Amino acid sequence: MRTKWGIGVLAGLLLVAACSEPAPEDEAADPTDATTASGAAVPEGDTVVERFAGEEWFMGTMPDVPVAADAGADPIVIGMINQEDTPLGSFPEVRRAVEGGVEFVNTELGGVGGRPLELHTCITSFDPEQSAACAQEMVAEDVVALVGGLDVTSNGSVPVLEDNGIPQLGGIPANLVEQQSDVTFYFSGGVTGGLAAFLAQTAEEGGTSSVLAYGEFESFEVSAQDYAAPLADSLGIDLEVISYPLTATDFLPVLTRAAASDPDSIIVAAAGSACAPIMTTYADLGIEAQLYLVGACSDEEIIAASGGAYEGVLFNSEGPPLSVETIEGEVFLSVNELYADDEGGGAGTVGLRGFLNLYALMADLGPDGVTREAVLDAVRAAEDQPSFWGHPYTCDGAQIEGLPSLCAPQQSIFLVEEPGLNVTLNEDWIDTVALFAAAQ
Repeated sequence: MRTKWGIGVLAGLLLVAACSEPAPEDEAADPTDATTASGAAVPEGDTVVERFAGEEWFMGTMPDVPVAADAGADPIVIGMINQEDTPLGSFPEVRRAVEGGVEFVNTELGGVGGRPLELHTCITSFDPEQSAACAQEMVAEDVVALVGGLDVTSNGSVPVLEDNGIPQLGGIPANLVEQQSDVTFYFSGGVTGGLAAFLAQTAEEGGTSSVLAYGEFESFEVSAQDYAAPLADSLGIDLEVISYPLTATDFLPVLTRAAASDPDSIIVAAAGSACAPIMTTYADLGIEAQLYLVGACSDEEIIAASGGAYEGVLFNSEGPPLSVETIEGEVFLSVNELYADDEGGGAGTVGLRGFLNLYALMADLGPDGVTREAVLDAVRAAEDQPSFWGHPYTCDGAQIEGLPSLCAPQQSIFLVEEPGLNVTLNEDWIDTVALFAAAQ
């Protein structure tokens, strides 16, 4: 392994199964009219419920038998805005995971007290006007809530959601406005949580120096300068922070500069099309410093494009550490297999987590109690609420100062042993809440 430290692969856990193929282009071309069918009949033979009947999961005990929602009942309409069809970051797997989750709930868990869920999706392509238009669509569709996707230009959509009191749960917070809104709630630490995990891992391995490179984007800059830099100081790490153009495709200058001081670790805040070039350039330069990249860079297609350069690279996730025993990783794989055609892997884990956490709240509210206001009240009152395949969440707005939307920023670290097989390294949660509190 090409690292300064000999990090062994611990007796591991299959963290995620990366997606097989992205959704067909013609399916994603105009998903503004796409609706997931509700009230489907229970499939014969193999079902998720049959695989895990009677076992404990975040909603208590998995039912003994699958029950379909009532196809004749009024559906509860939820929405999703997701970024696709752009080289600056396309994440169809997040949408596919949520679509699969909706079908799973309607087919096997009875919807919400018999009422099926209906998902209205809208796709953006790195355009704030598109994001705003998608949010207006959600208003017109009278959705009770949104499942978060990944939308880098959410500065267009979030104000519309705020004006109409529409809650958004889950997803990956790419934009600063998402992390500071009072209607968005993330079971994630975003880039800020990831950077904290990387710095904590650097310190744990005895490192005293690190270089953090980030694309020139507001949320990345705030994460680097306002959160990572003070945290590094509190951990006794000499941190050099450098920036590069967000649309950069040549990472030779960035990594050459990052390696010049012979740091113990190099952290790069980047995603999408930047991930594979960063890994291959890192390998070509023979850099010995430990390389950290955000978890979205572990997508199987990205790993394949790296030509083996992923070896030794570490990534972050909000998935459980080794000490947490749960069936929920296997539940995710089963939902992805049976209801998403294995197209909801990779970052789709975040999509399914957000959807099922929203579903759990709606199930508690009951078929006649689900409204925008009720969902907002329920999530704001959540304290150590069980989360699907993640750390329990608390949405009191005080987990990380200045980023009130981050409800569960605790992290794990993993490596890719081979494409599609990711192995968790940390025994316990990396407590980013405590780390940032100590750095104040």
